[in-house]
Amino acid sequence: MKMACVIFVSIFFFLTVNTYGQTLLVRPGSSIGYCKADDMEGLSYTYGIKVLLMANEFQRYGVIINHLNILADDKRSYINTGIFIEQVVFKYFNMGIGTVGYINIIQRGENPFGLYSHLGFEYNFNKWFNVVLAYQSESIFRKSYTMNNAFMLEIGFRF
Repeated sequence: MKMACVIFVSIFFFLTVNTYGQTLLVRPGSSIGYCKADDMEGLSYTYGIKVLLMANEFQRYGVIINHLNILADDKRSYINTGIFIEQVVFKYFNMGIGTVGYINIIQRGENPFGLYSHLGFEYNFNKWFNVVLAYQSESIFRKSYTMNNAFMLEIGFRF
């Protein structure tokens, strides 16, 4: 039943996008970096996807869904999702920001919110395929303020 709902929502989303004539940009990606908080510091990694609609050739908006693992262990693992906007300036410089919610998949009840941003380089190989290399920063507003800095690689596909 859940799979049928996911498929139905996906089909509805793609039909809605095509009705409005907007280009859909799907960018799976991952990052590895360094996380620091009052009570911890160490290696972190993320992987996930951004689904963006093109406002024009250089401005986009959409949603971000990532899995963030702090300290690369099983104790601090979050699914983060939220809204996201980005802009490309000077044809290659990509910058984006978004507000995200972090859902703790290990400890119930601790679900902070945060701010996600990135600055980097975007190269379009052709109209339908691009690559983004960026410096990613996440500020997680929880009991002990957490800062996660990472280097990110995303590969985008336009539909």
